[in-house]
Amino acid sequence: MAHTLLHRLHNPHGRECACDPDCWCRRTSIGRAVKWWFPARYFGIHHKNTALAEWKRNHPDLAAEWKRERAEDADG
Repeated sequence: MAHTLLHRLHNPHGRECACDPDCWCRRTSIGRAVKWWFPARYFGIHHKNTALAEWKRNHPDLAAEWKRERAEDADG
């Protein structure tokens, strides 16, 4: 029970990290502890995911469309 409660406090939405092993959020203790609570983009820190970066380079039109859809969803 204590492990489940601790896990829910650490990662409240059950998200999975897709970053590379050498990304700050996997490499550092503070990154592993707070990555779900304080999104790095708010602090100017960027995650490292080479597979996603490559996909964005190969599919710029799809990436732009995906960003537009997310912006529209956020607006309401």
